Amino acid sequence: MSLAQRIRQRREQLAMSQSALARRTGVPQSRISEFENGSKTGMTLDTAKRLARVLGVSIDYLAGTWDEEAEAAPAAAPPTAAAGTTARQLGRPRGRPRQAAPAGARG
Repeated sequence: MSLAQRIRQRREQLAMSQSALARRTGVPQSRISEFENGSKTGMTLDTAKRLARVLGVSIDYLAGTWDEEAEAAPAAAPPTAAAGTTARQLGRPRGRPRQAAPAGARG
């Protein structure tokens, strides 16, 4: 399966349009179309990360860097924040959490 087929197949599994994918990734819709029709095959690491994150797959999956039998994309959509909740931040936490001061202590 080619890069173009992987992007299109996963996007369609998520019932997402090219324009919706473009909005969520910040990649122009015309560029997504070029990737999907195979006229553009190279992309920056940043673009690959954005696409992989929104599509809920790894960069390895998009690039096809493992055996064909191991490349089946997950069937479920990536988790999204429920209404009224905040999305979980990815990456390393910044600093240690502050501990509460003892009762009566002033800072």
